[in-house]
Amino acid sequence: MRPESIRKFDMLYLASIVVAIVNFFLGYGEMTAQAEAQMAANGLDMANAGTFLIGSFVVGMAISIGLWALISRLRIELVKWILILFFLWGLVSLPTMLQGDFGLMVVLTIVTYILQGVAIFFLFKPDAKAWFAEKRGS
Repeated sequence: MRPESIRKFDMLYLASIVVAIVNFFLGYGEMTAQAEAQMAANGLDMANAGTFLIGSFVVGMAISIGLWALISRLRIELVKWILILFFLWGLVSLPTMLQGDFGLMVVLTIVTYILQGVAIFFLFKPDAKAWFAEKRGS
C-alpha cells in the first residue's frame, strides 16, 4: 500500500503538470510571437517557432511524467534527486520572469513551482522514506 506522503506527492506533482499544460495552451500565442521575434532578430527562419515550442513542450512533459513514474510507480529513490535538480534549474529562471509583465502566465508558472516544491517535500517525509527503503530491501 502506498503511503499518504506518496499519494500527496502524486496529487500535487500531477496537478503541477496539469497547470503547466493549461499555462502552455493559454500562452501559446504570446510565446510563439516572442520566439518568432527572437528568431527574426537572429536571422533564422520564423516558420519553425511554433513547431519548436510544441516539440520542446512535448519533450518537457515526457520528462516530467517519466520522472513521476520512476519515483511513484517504480520507487526509484535516486530519481527524486534528479527531480530536485530539474526543479532548482527551473527556479533559476524565476527572477528573470518576475522582471517582465506579471500576467497570467507568470502566475501559473509560480503556481506550478509551488505545487512541485510541496510535492517534493512529501518525498522526504518519514513514511515516504520507509516506502523507498522497503523497495530496496525486497
